[in-house]
Amino acid sequence: MIQAEFSRLLIEGAEKIGVLLTNEHIIAFRKYIDELKVWAKRMNLIRRVSDREIILKDFVDSLTVLKHLSQSASIIDLGSGAGFPGIPVKIVRPDLRVVLLEATRKKVYFLKNLVRYLGLEGIEVLWSGTKGEMGTNSLGPFDFVLSRAFGPLRKFSTTGFRFLKQGGILLAMKGKKGETELGKDLPSLEEMGLELAFFNKLRLPFLGHERILIGLRKR
Repeated sequence: MIQAEFSRLLIEGAEKIGVLLTNEHIIAFRKYIDELKVWAKRMNLIRRVSDREIILKDFVDSLTVLKHLSQSASIIDLGSGAGFPGIPVKIVRPDLRVVLLEATRKKVYFLKNLVRYLGLEGIEVLWSGTKGEMGTNSLGPFDFVLSRAFGPLRKFSTTGFRFLKQGGILLAMKGKKGETELGKDLPSLEEMGLELAFFNKLRLPFLGHERILIGLRKR
């Protein structure tokens, strides 16, 4: 994809979800996608084949959480994979303190390389194997625990709960089945000590795919 088309699609997609991008952001996302495609030839990072899909389904999708993240908040992204949503969030909001926790060592190498390549500060990449299981108590507590592809809501909530400070929020990015999951699991999540902080439905720009954001606050 040529530079002008890349910039236009990313800027317009972000604007439609209320996020304004600067030229500096665009440069960082261009470097991100180039590095992503280089590493994807060597390892299983992403299934997307086109720049357009990566821009809309990964970059813009990741930015949908920004309106819920308070200034200078601490965040942990569980199962960060190729860096979504943690890296796009950090690019646009450098005030945030971010930890990317990933279980696959090869992806950890990619993420550490990417953070250096983009010159990001206030962000740390950790392999969950160095801390035992993903549910370790040794990290945090954090203001927000994020996940885009961690699995069922109940599993994410059980694992993420121990990373949260009191009043902190688990933020799950779900597809169209998220509403059904929440309805089924909310009673048990409330017993765990969580309460519903927000429930947002939106559609990704230009694609129309449904994205559901579920925020669960630790009482």
